[in-house]
Amino acid sequence: MFGEQSALFFLSKLMERSLSEAYIVMGVKENGGVEQFKRCVGERDAAVGLNVEFSQTANDHFEYRFNTDPFPGLKSIVDKRELDETYMKFKVNFFLGPDWSYITREDIWHGDKFTRHVIFQKKGTYDLELLDTIRR
Repeated sequence: MFGEQSALFFLSKLMERSLSEAYIVMGVKENGGVEQFKRCVGERDAAVGLNVEFSQTANDHFEYRFNTDPFPGLKSIVDKRELDETYMKFKVNFFLGPDWSYITREDIWHGDKFTRHVIFQKKGTYDLELLDTIRR
């Protein structure tokens, strides 16, 4: 395994290890829920200089918005969706568990003013009505 895929795999393992250690030091327990996700992820992101916001749109989904690019030096070098996956999959699973996922609706790298991830609770084979609402 060489190149971009290897680097992204390494980054995902690094994120998983360093973030889980940081969250545990903060007193977080796995599957702590939405409020714990917003508090701890927000505090940790701010500690590394990121400007992020959260908004609760419904009980089964919320938004996680980056107003600053966490990886500006990687733009045009790696696939953004795969890069986001290196940390988003872990964060969602750590705080919310396997019944949750995310979808990216807007992205700084694509000319939007911010990157907006919608984190949502899966319902069976994804709730198509919810996903349709989120896509708007």
